[in-house]
Amino acid sequence: MNIFSDQSFLYISLGVLLCICILYFWSEKTKKSKILQLTSLKLLPRIAPNYSTKRNLIKFGVFTLGLILLSIALARPQWGIERRTNQPTGIDLIIALDVSKSMWARDVKPNRLERVKLSISNLIENVRGDRIGLIAFAGNAFLQCPLTLDHQAFINTLNNIQVGTIKMGGTNLAAPIDEASRSFSLDDRDRFLVLISDGEDLEGEGLKRAKEAAEEGIKIYTIGIGSKSGARIPTDPINSPARNFLLNPEGKTVITQLDDTSLKAISSETKGKYYPLGSTGQGLVSVFKTLKSIGEQKKREQISSEIPVERFQPFVLLGLFALLFNQLTPSTVRGASDLSSLILIITFFYLGGCLKQDNIRRAEEAAKDNNWNEAAKNYEIELNASAEMSSATKAKILLNTGLAYAQAGRFDQAKERLQEAIDQSLDSPKLQSQALNELGNLFYRKANQWLDQQNVMQARTSWEQSRKYYESAIELDGNIKAEGNLASLNKQIEERINSLVCLINGLIWRDKNGDGIAQKNENRLQGKVFWDKNNDGEHNSSNEPFLKTNASGQFAFEWISSVYPISLSLDSELIEDENQKIELLVPVFPAPPPPLNADSVKNHSKTIQKAGASSVLLPYRAAPIIRGKVWMDKNGDTQKNEDEGPYSQAKLFLDQNGNFNLDENETSFTPDSNGSFLLPLPPGQYSLCIAPDNADANITFPIEEKKAYLTWVDYESPSDSLLFGVQDNQQQDSQSSENNQTQQPKAGGQDNDQNTQESESSENTPPEEVNALYERLLQEMESKSKNLNDEKQRAIGTIPKGRDY
Repeated sequence: MNIFSDQSFLYISLGVLLCICILYFWSEKTKKSKILQLTSLKLLPRIAPNYSTKRNLIKFGVFTLGLILLSIALARPQWGIERRTNQPTGIDLIIALDVSKSMWARDVKPNRLERVKLSISNLIENVRGDRIGLIAFAGNAFLQCPLTLDHQAFINTLNNIQVGTIKMGGTNLAAPIDEASRSFSLDDRDRFLVLISDGEDLEGEGLKRAKEAAEEGIKIYTIGIGSKSGARIPTDPINSPARNFLLNPEGKTVITQLDDTSLKAISSETKGKYYPLGSTGQGLVSVFKTLKSIGEQKKREQISSEIPVERFQPFVLLGLFALLFNQLTPSTVRGASDLSSLILIITFFYLGGCLKQDNIRRAEEAAKDNNWNEAAKNYEIELNASAEMSSATKAKILLNTGLAYAQAGRFDQAKERLQEAIDQSLDSPKLQSQALNELGNLFYRKANQWLDQQNVMQARTSWEQSRKYYESAIELDGNIKAEGNLASLNKQIEERINSLVCLINGLIWRDKNGDGIAQKNENRLQGKVFWDKNNDGEHNSSNEPFLKTNASGQFAFEWISSVYPISLSLDSELIEDENQKIELLVPVFPAPPPPLNADSVKNHSKTIQKAGASSVLLPYRAAPIIRGKVWMDKNGDTQKNEDEGPYSQAKLFLDQNGNFNLDENETSFTPDSNGSFLLPLPPGQYSLCIAPDNADANITFPIEEKKAYLTWVDYESPSDSLLFGVQDNQQQDSQSSENNQTQQPKAGGQDNDQNTQESESSENTPPEEVNALYERLLQEMESKSKNLNDEKQRAIGTIPKGRDY
């Protein structure tokens, strides 16, 4: 075991003593040689009777011994153990209170939140002498009141807690556990968290974080609020009757129920206990009673610690005595006396480190030179070196250490030391206030650093933390500096955030009249809005962020940029549910500037000129569609009779060149099995024709000569129902044959085969009259056909990919 706390002084002293010895013997040798030049060695005693080499050597030995003893003292020898007994402080208790909207429920009177606040206020006296803090949480959590002995400040903060204190909605049980872990003192083993909630852990991370808290020595007591049968959440003021209730995006009333499964699991994992709140707060009474007994037992215990005993004092006294003896002993050699005086002065200079707090002096000098890392280092040395130090002194050194780390830009170390300073200054509200103010300054700088990186979310978190620390400092002793810092914080950070952030809000709706303005009678649509980074009109969920609208089609998000103006591409997709059918709705994009083609536009390009508020509208319209039906005109009378069914053995096509024939570059499609067809298209004029699969089939309707429709379609204006009648004798005979086979048994093998051959012969060889008539019709159509007006023609491709029309 090493008995020296700082061995560096031993090595330094060894080098210094070696130099002094060399200097001494060289001086003696030089002096003797000069004397011998004047006289002989035999005459020297007669000429200088007071000169004695032995006496000088003894004086030098005493002087060297004094330096050795002082060097040993500077190395701080330690041996033996001193057992020190300390009176322990109370426990550390943090209350985490759910402030989500479910706390408005009135299944306990007057409502869940007010019932809890009243119960805590009545029970606070049970933890007198213990430090208590407050965390509010919903979707995330923030420390509202740091651990403090000032219970009145805690009550004031508790009374100001309201639903909405935490802006992010929902209930995340992991967030308050994480925040409490950061807020507890690291050197205290008795850390308790009282978690009060309805238990609906919407994020599902509570139990996982509780396991980590158990490893950190945090014991969690959970309080369940509400009833398992559930209750509605009124939005009316507490002093008004409950008439209006919270609704979900589907317009249904929200029912909040007590889910004690998560709460029981969290408390069990940390060796705590779960209690239901009860109608009058009985659960909190049980928790505070348990904590009171733990705190009282801790205060009765005596904590003993073993620390090494400092033994430098005897070496200091002996060293000083040796140097004093050497200085007072007469000597005829003036040079040795001068050297002794010089070394004595140097020795006393170094000795100051044993007689005063030399580390603090060095730290202060480094701070004056703005060498903050060196200052923090010396403060740390003093903290580690001073075993016997009062709490007040240690708190001041911790505060200075935290300040030095903060100036050096070492955030984590500064935060840790300032928190320790608060823990050590329980009896000094003024020093606590200073530490809280410096923590506020620390997070103030952190917020600015996040803003330099354009990380507004983290900047807001640091902003909120800084504000809480400033407010706590003001509540403790009316800290004037904290008041000024708080005002500066709110003004500067808000201005910086506003200079970076553009709040973009918008709407998705069905623009029936196409004016681009959302009218009251036009339906709002639910969907998701995404950043179309690659401008392909499709959402890539892996790298394109998105957000969903509310039930009214509204959305809002923040866009952060250090440079304006800036452009971004936004697109949307509708969400289909039982209340919203989207198969025939398509997005409408703004026309691009010439010479770009409108077909190339696949999203909304938004140019943001400056930070602030901006809006974007995402209209949808009913797709232009061609629709109709094809039927089997059995008797060829051009009239659809009741016994005539659908016909699907044909192709419908868009005739682009006016030849009324299906060409390779023309869009074609088939009707459904029920004969109906529906095709979404861009707005425009189209010529729709039909081509039966059976070339011998006769198109009986429309009765016009070209057997085609010329129609115009637009958004919200589909075509009329276009009807095609087809007389297909081959399909009729096939159906008749199938019916006969189903209804009549076979009479005989030969007769059946003969009838089958005759039927096939009849189907494959149409009568000559029919073939001749079909050929004449084709010749007549070709001679009379015209091209469509070029201005009305439009090339129709396949349906664009990426859009579900």
